[in-house]
Amino acid sequence: MSNRSLKTPPKTDKTASEPEAAPLPSPEDESHLAGRSTAQAEQLIALFDNGVPIYLFSRISSGHSAQSDFFRIQFVTYARAEGNRWLSLSGEASEWMATRNCLQVAVDHPSQTVSFGPKSGFSLSPEIAGLGLSGYAYSQAINWLKQRYPDYRVLPSVLPAPEAEGEEARTHRNSRLAAHGFDFEWDDSTQVHGRYYKARVRQLISGWDSAKVTEISLSALLGTMSRHDEEHAELQQKLHGLQTQEHSLETSLHKEKQTNLLLTGITCFVLIFSLLGALGFY
Repeated sequence: MSNRSLKTPPKTDKTASEPEAAPLPSPEDESHLAGRSTAQAEQLIALFDNGVPIYLFSRISSGHSAQSDFFRIQFVTYARAEGNRWLSLSGEASEWMATRNCLQVAVDHPSQTVSFGPKSGFSLSPEIAGLGLSGYAYSQAINWLKQRYPDYRVLPSVLPAPEAEGEEARTHRNSRLAAHGFDFEWDDSTQVHGRYYKARVRQLISGWDSAKVTEISLSALLGTMSRHDEEHAELQQKLHGLQTQEHSLETSLHKEKQTNLLLTGITCFVLIFSLLGALGFY
């Protein structure tokens, strides 16, 4: 057996052979994503302001790119009940707007993150603020996210301005978002300005006050229209019957009037001849 020296193989630097991870691309701009989205569905909704219904439409739009997905829900008012008539609403609440009366969500797949928008914060016009519509909007967005990206992280987003001034409105905004499961980071001790976020989408909670916000189904709407048509036809039939009775009464009155005139003429004729006979004219 020959005595050969055993050589130790040279050490290799494993870290040097591993390629560095490529940096993640920046999230796409929400305005760009909004421009790529298309309308998917519309829903008729009834809000109740002290028992008075306000009817509006919600429009859901979505879009996607190789890097992102996008979801938006918008609102536009139609009419408000004023006594026995409908009052069509005007102003910004009656128009589809890019950043007002809409809530949107941008999903970035490389970072597996979600951000709520618009960047300025979700806000509603005064005509439809404080009526439960915010909870409805967040519920629609949360349901959409949980069905698709339950393990994505929700990035901090700017808190929406309270729908009214004062501590009560601020407390209501914060409690509403907390009810959806969001956590907060504050810029001040008064908890007015800050951001809301969540570790995972699946931890968010959907749900809204159905006593304040009611979805009106197409079948229910068609049923209501059908009942109104039936009631209208019934009223028309009753009106036609009353008009027929009125015409019959007018005809009877006209005949009675003609008969009375004839009888009056005959009576006068008889009286005149009787008077002439009594005076000896014939």
